[in-house]
Amino acid sequence: MLSLVLALCVSDAPLIKVAVVDVSASDAIYEDVSRGLADQVVEALNGAGLVAVRVDEREVPRGCRVGPCLEKIVRAQQAKVIVLVDATEVDSSKNGVGAAALWGADGRPLSAARYTVPIAGKGVPKKLTAFAADVAKRSFKLTPVVDAGVP
Repeated sequence: MLSLVLALCVSDAPLIKVAVVDVSASDAIYEDVSRGLADQVVEALNGAGLVAVRVDEREVPRGCRVGPCLEKIVRAQQAKVIVLVDATEVDSSKNGVGAAALWGADGRPLSAARYTVPIAGKGVPKKLTAFAADVAKRSFKLTPVVDAGVP
């Protein structure tokens, strides 16, 4: 983790902050499980070179899952990208996860993924790793790089 922080401080690439919001329905999956799956998304995004944080449920406006209310979260977190994580229990052996990344400035879609996670499984799903890499690639393309020589 320290090497990631040092690499980000030394590199010329702009830091892209990502707010990760768990929008899972309370009757679709246990809260602690969906929170853990959202944390897994945060870790994957951080591993892809982004600065991701999970937004606590208390910071999300009541009933906010999609729409203009997401702008409040983006502004409060000072994020460039927002990722919505929607998890559900598929059956007794696996959970399903849908993740959608939106550009924070205007809500344009950046990337999306659907994957399953075994309940007793370890490790990061390949589709999640690919999603995180795609979000990073697209985020850095959309971020203007300021030239130090231009006033």
